[in-house]
Amino acid sequence: MSKQSSNGPAGDAAPASRARRKLIGAAGMVAGAGVAAAAGSVAQIGASASAQAPVGGAPPPRRQSAAAADPVPPGRISVKDYGAVGNGSADDTAAIEKARDAVFASRNGNGFLTHHLYFPAGIYRVTRADALLPKGSPGDKINGYTIEGQGKRCSEILFDAPAGGGDPYSGNLLTAHGRVRQLRVREITFRSARAGLNWMYCWSSVSGGQSNQDFAFDDVEWRGPWNRVIGLDGDDKSNLNSEWSFNRCHLANDVVFGDAFLHSGMSPAYSQQDQFLNFWFRDCKFEYRSGTLLRFARGGYVNVYGGSWIQCNTDPNLRSVFFDLPPGPHNNTVKTLLVCGVRFELRSRASKLMDCGWDARNANLSFIACTDAALAHSAEVSAGCYPVTYRPRNGDMPFVKWQSCQLMGNHESYATANRERLVFEQCNTLNASMEQFVVQR
Repeated sequence: MSKQSSNGPAGDAAPASRARRKLIGAAGMVAGAGVAAAAGSVAQIGASASAQAPVGGAPPPRRQSAAAADPVPPGRISVKDYGAVGNGSADDTAAIEKARDAVFASRNGNGFLTHHLYFPAGIYRVTRADALLPKGSPGDKINGYTIEGQGKRCSEILFDAPAGGGDPYSGNLLTAHGRVRQLRVREITFRSARAGLNWMYCWSSVSGGQSNQDFAFDDVEWRGPWNRVIGLDGDDKSNLNSEWSFNRCHLANDVVFGDAFLHSGMSPAYSQQDQFLNFWFRDCKFEYRSGTLLRFARGGYVNVYGGSWIQCNTDPNLRSVFFDLPPGPHNNTVKTLLVCGVRFELRSRASKLMDCGWDARNANLSFIACTDAALAHSAEVSAGCYPVTYRPRNGDMPFVKWQSCQLMGNHESYATANRERLVFEQCNTLNASMEQFVVQR
């Protein structure tokens, strides 16, 4: 009699073969479960409370079904996993705060957060101040906090809290009270529901190491009426609130500022706020309605590269300004402004490119290959138009150079000393000859 193959009917029915197949099948099930668990941990944190333990101490999310979850990139904690709806009308505040706390709980051994706060496509209504960043304690450091959406006008946060009052700590979506390093915000829109709201207030001091530093904003948009988007403040020991980078950021044309987009030096009586330094703007589209864009009340080392900056207001009685540089005493090396390749558009005689109060002491301002002359052809705008005013402290003109620029209207100067420091090189003045371009007051 010939030997039966183990692949034949008799071999399959043999007790030894059945045992061997069960053992192989069990091993396959274990291996498959391991692969699935690994894939789940990469796809999203906490998609199922029973599937895996939370990472970095983060609490388990509200959603229990991984199949029902929206796709979440690795290393993100989605607000929808904590109950956020994102339909523009439901109050998503509580869910967002829970997801935020889960991100804060994901610290690694170096004190850095291992997960980002993620907003999938949707409009998320927030009705409480500090929902994205509470004041907290300066000793509770937050390092590497990232707020991320799926894209501008795709992921949007509607800030619908009561307007803030005179207290700078009120009415803010984020409050950085001297404890935040390496904040990142990207691919998301923020919309204010009413005037009087602020996006972020930053307070810092060397006392107890209460300082903020190294913030970056990439592809972020702000919409609606704001009192202030960013305010930098501190006490008589102020320090840092420094190293800020804005890349491809947008302002929508319905934006109106009560104070400013960025107000650095909110308590100018403190000379220490000269320490708020190093701001970079790259390829930004600031096309807003009216108000002050940048106010550097205590100086600042500011660099702007490329972009389109437009003041949409056409009311000749409503003043708006891109660079507001109030006069005042400043420390050395904190009065530098470099602007390269920016197209400015001013649609009203009341609109201003710059109101400069910086004086000669270590102040340098350079504009290279810029233009504000889009409406130089319009007598309604260009006639009696003074896009730039120099009113230096003590009348002492700083070092100012315009190089290869196209300029409309006239510049006006209140300088009484060192007027020759104002230089125009290879510039085209469209509404007045170069000899008559600067009007001395």
